[in-house]
Amino acid sequence: MEKRQKKKTDLKKYRMLFIFLGMIVLSALVNDRFLTVKNIANIMRQIAANGILACGMTFVMLTGGFDLSVGATLTLAGGTALTLQPYMGVGGAIAAALLVGALCGCFNGVILSGIKAGSGEAFMITLGSQLVIFGISLLVFKAKFIPGSKSAVYNAIGTGNLGWIPVPLLIFAATAAIAHVVLAYTSLGRRIYLTGGNYEAARLSGVRVGFYKMLVYVVVGVAAAMSAVVLTSRSGGCSSDIGKGYELDAIAAVMVGGTSTDGGEGNIGRTILGVLMIGVLNNILNLMGMSSFNQMIAKGIVVILAVWLDGSRKTDKGGAES
Repeated sequence: MEKRQKKKTDLKKYRMLFIFLGMIVLSALVNDRFLTVKNIANIMRQIAANGILACGMTFVMLTGGFDLSVGATLTLAGGTALTLQPYMGVGGAIAAALLVGALCGCFNGVILSGIKAGSGEAFMITLGSQLVIFGISLLVFKAKFIPGSKSAVYNAIGTGNLGWIPVPLLIFAATAAIAHVVLAYTSLGRRIYLTGGNYEAARLSGVRVGFYKMLVYVVVGVAAAMSAVVLTSRSGGCSSDIGKGYELDAIAAVMVGGTSTDGGEGNIGRTILGVLMIGVLNNILNLMGMSSFNQMIAKGIVVILAVWLDGSRKTDKGGAES
């Protein structure tokens, strides 16, 4: 009986991987262009911006939080990078964008670290900050399209290749590797897990929970800024709504990967799987010629299913413990 229960638990642990493999097979059957080398390279290039952002979002969600303002942060940081690049060079422009992202994250973090905020409070506060940051972006850039950079170095960030590997994919891989090491092998990572897993126990054991809750929002702000650099480089400019919807894609990727909405459970490996699933979904919907509105519906359904699976996993876990 125990062996059967263990086998069932192991299968559930890998169910998202099985679903992903099923998506690959189904996509290949639906469209014969899906498994072409050109399309696979395109998917790898397209997932980079969301992948970088999702790595940062993982830090936030491990503490039981959310950040709905990352799309707005991405827009503001992207506009900053392209505006300043002719005057400050590529390195200076990227540094300025990262600083903007860190400040936006710090704004959220300072507010949320001052209260015992769960996902509900984080949802409402970051929804408000989303409006504030989008408003600032519209005021600063006057809602105008900012043309892409003339720098070959800047443009290579989003469109270049190192051999046959897209540069954006390498940036995503490096980001994921750093995030994994921090979360899995450092005291900082352990304290982030503890803050999300048991807030009161962490506080009573001397963990500065307020500081770590603030820090994770700075991390996701910086991740949003790096995503902005990749995205504006790849798209050749920055519109006033370039970051719109990226918060949904990032949250969906983290949740689909299996990170708990309550915090304390999840890892970067799962997030990478979630990013790949969302990337494949976006790609096959585009190949099928589906409108952006229908794509939003499809991704919304994916998020709902991810929440439902998270809830069923908690129910199963609770039943097993009892």
